[in-house]
Amino acid sequence: MRTSKLIGGISTAFIIYFIILNQALIFGKSYIAADEFQTLSLVLLVVLYSLIASLERYEQYRLILIPFLLIVSLDILFNSLLFVGYPQYYLVYNSLRLPLAIFVGSIAFSYITFSTNPLYQSAISATSLTLAGVSSYVIFSGLSSTFGIPSLAIPSLALFLIFAITSLSNAYEGELAEWIRNERSFFILILFILTFYTVVIRPALYDRPGLANFFEWVVIAFTLIKLSRDLRKGIEVDEREVVRKHRLQNEFVKDELFSELEFGEKVFIDGGTKVPLLVSLIKALSNAGVDTVRIESIVTPLIYYSDERIPLLSFPWERKIIEKKNKKRRIEIVEGMKKRLMEEVDLKKILSKV
Repeated sequence: MRTSKLIGGISTAFIIYFIILNQALIFGKSYIAADEFQTLSLVLLVVLYSLIASLERYEQYRLILIPFLLIVSLDILFNSLLFVGYPQYYLVYNSLRLPLAIFVGSIAFSYITFSTNPLYQSAISATSLTLAGVSSYVIFSGLSSTFGIPSLAIPSLALFLIFAITSLSNAYEGELAEWIRNERSFFILILFILTFYTVVIRPALYDRPGLANFFEWVVIAFTLIKLSRDLRKGIEVDEREVVRKHRLQNEFVKDELFSELEFGEKVFIDGGTKVPLLVSLIKALSNAGVDTVRIESIVTPLIYYSDERIPLLSFPWERKIIEKKNKKRRIEIVEGMKKRLMEEVDLKKILSKV
């Protein structure tokens, strides 16, 4: 239990309560319009948030309280603005209060790890992100119609759908799912470019439609070229994919002379560093008199192996899933090489000459 967080939360709650209760005495005038229920709700939520945050095992569930904290805080803020003579802001907030709560709550839910099953966790987060996208669409549509500003409703919906689709891909394995995850940052980049173009550049090019069309086609062409190139790269099949299908039923004979290989195997499986295993394996095979062609055939899966990259702007549960998949793939690479050694090389000869 992290007592410092709990003490900090309780102290913050006490300061908030003291200031609201004695604001006229402190500032000479009341600026914060909060009734007793709002004040107590805010103080209790701060204490509860800090309590959950202090419990390492349940720390992530503090995020569930964020929408309640936000709404209570905004209720007090806009009530205060209404109190000092700005009713228009209170009316706008009141009309968007529910979608704002759903928006913040959905984002919070998408970050929480509810299940160790990739399918269930991905489905929960993808659903939450989709709901956040719909809520953001309602929020930006309301702001646009109220203040007469360019609407970001569609871009915001598209942004959260990108997160939802790429998050859902964590439930699946294979080149296509990995490609979808790795393209998240590119999709978001293109979305931002198109949004900036639509909101800022295109209105300035209203009298020059030819230039506007040229810019649009450049973006479309660049996007298609980038996606097709990455997709081709992602579905290339090399020898390592065949090796991954093998499973080793018998372990290597334990021997003190084999410690170098065991160390390299552990470092590779646990951390993805393949140099120690590669060097010790080549050394052992060379000392055993294995020819160069066969050595190359055996170590090729290890040489060309690479972990799946963790996408930018990834969720905590998403990073855990990808790291678990990467470790599983590394184990399959090692087992595949062991299988090849058992089938093609005199294992006793190798062990005796390591």
